Amino acid sequence: MFKLGGSRTFSPNDVDEDDDDTSYSKRTAHQDVYLWPSLSDRDRQVIRDAFFQISRRTCIKFEELDYKPWYHADRWQEDKPYVVIKKSKKFSGYTDNNIEDVTQRSLIYLSEKALNEENFNNSRGMVMEQLLRYMGYREEYLRPDAASYIQPKKKIKIKKAIPSFSEEQLQWPFDPESITIPSQARNWYTVTLYCNGREDKDIGNGQRAGLLTRWDAVKLNSMYCPHMVGFADPTKGPCVVKRKGKKKNDFRI
Repeated sequence: MFKLGGSRTFSPNDVDEDDDDTSYSKRTAHQDVYLWPSLSDRDRQVIRDAFFQISRRTCIKFEELDYKPWYHADRWQEDKPYVVIKKSKKFSGYTDNNIEDVTQRSLIYLSEKALNEENFNNSRGMVMEQLLRYMGYREEYLRPDAASYIQPKKKIKIKKAIPSFSEEQLQWPFDPESITIPSQARNWYTVTLYCNGREDKDIGNGQRAGLLTRWDAVKLNSMYCPHMVGFADPTKGPCVVKRKGKKKNDFRI
């Protein structure tokens, strides 16, 4: 199986081709990870912080292992899949490959744009989105019902295949603040009358802050560990229920 996708710029005049994510596949919640040796110290800091933020609110864990070369026995253990994370100048995406019918190796390509974003929190948020896309979590703005809650301020042509969503993600309400929605999306989209619980400026809050929203956590835990969901009312999503007072620490670590 081969999966590879274009980087997200999410601007109306510059959206790259992307034939990624047309199928949904469930992975294990625990992922053994090797970081490619050429990643810089700053790259590693962003990636490790992204791992931490994901694990804080979900059962998903990316466990970093000491890097081993290709020929090392640890990378040839039968039925012990692993992930290698690299940086790409041109795209973000991932590949899944069976190695000599022994084990599965996945490559995650994080975009240089995400890792080099000047604002650290925003950089972490972009990396979190790319990691979670590998885990099967899809972009909220591409949901079948998204158009009911956000509309483009002007015509936007998104050149990408519509991904397949998990039932677990779609059973919960649309979230305009999701980590999957690019931080600059508030410049291109406006909320509709069916999303009066949030304002235009709230679109993409999660990725700007580099944090999962409550509804991101609910959806991800529904996918991988339903026992961790706790109480959540799907009729009281973020587009329905306004915050009780706008607090500066809504998206604080």
